[in-house]
Amino acid sequence: MELTGIYKAILKRMAAGQFFSGQELANELNVSRASIWNYLKKLEAAGFEFHAVKGKGTRLKRPLELLDKQQIISGVSAQRQHLVQNIEVLDSCSSTNLHIAQQHSLKPLPNGSICMAEMQTKGRGRLGKTWVSPYGQNLYVSFLWSFNGGISSLSGLSLACGVAVCHALKELGMSGHGLKWPNDVLWEGKKLGGILVDIQGESQGGYTAIVGIGLNYQMSSAASNAIDQPWSDVSKASGGMVGRNKLAACLLEHVLQVLHGYEEGGLLPHVAPWNEYDCYKQQPVRIISGEQFEEGFAGGISNTGELLLLKPDGSVKSIVSGEVSLRLQAT
Repeated sequence: MELTGIYKAILKRMAAGQFFSGQELANELNVSRASIWNYLKKLEAAGFEFHAVKGKGTRLKRPLELLDKQQIISGVSAQRQHLVQNIEVLDSCSSTNLHIAQQHSLKPLPNGSICMAEMQTKGRGRLGKTWVSPYGQNLYVSFLWSFNGGISSLSGLSLACGVAVCHALKELGMSGHGLKWPNDVLWEGKKLGGILVDIQGESQGGYTAIVGIGLNYQMSSAASNAIDQPWSDVSKASGGMVGRNKLAACLLEHVLQVLHGYEEGGLLPHVAPWNEYDCYKQQPVRIISGEQFEEGFAGGISNTGELLLLKPDGSVKSIVSGEVSLRLQAT
């Protein structure tokens, strides 16, 4: 469901979690009380959870911490402020990657440009999958950075950004999180987030990378019905101790630091930490490509980002990211 203005107005009014009567909302929004009841029912169907108490009214079961641009910027450390070039915070868009790419095509954006949105109507995951993007419940962030080197040098960028995400979560006091090759962030084996990098060539030479990061923050079970794998969110993983804007600021700081240094250092400085965060390290895995598969043990990543598959005969095979999926072997 794509939220129109009246639905967003209701959510923004109720975001703090206080009770409202139907008549109060109707008066504030200049609609009928019956309309408010219908709007709330449709929001419930879209994945929002409400709690009603006779004599008090209705509230959101869990408050929404809406994105606050100034709070996010001020949460970035002084030594990284110069990397925050241009931040756009949207109520809704098809996808943050697509939006920032369109803006860049109209007028070249500076390195460090960022697009964030409360919701995406056509969020994308890897291999063409849909990224579930309900309003106000997760983080959807895209970063733009241009590079002068060849496109092959950018093949490990999503891996380096995965390390940045894990460093940010660690700084915020979380544990139990890690990475699954090539671009998933997990917590206790469940999907916490993902990274999607779009590369486009520039007419004047070089390439521009748009790094999209989605992190589940506090997602309702109803909103997650379309997710086809076990998942978790930052609120659960942190015991509710990490605010959404604080998470966004910390994520910006660590990802921008990686992007700023990537042209000179490449993936190499991030290989060892990636292997430390590897959730499948030394575990029996299956590499699936179409209807074919290979099995072995996960041996981390190479210096150029390939997955090292340790075969039963002692050999090592390098797996290049592409139309392949990584799974744990069934036990």
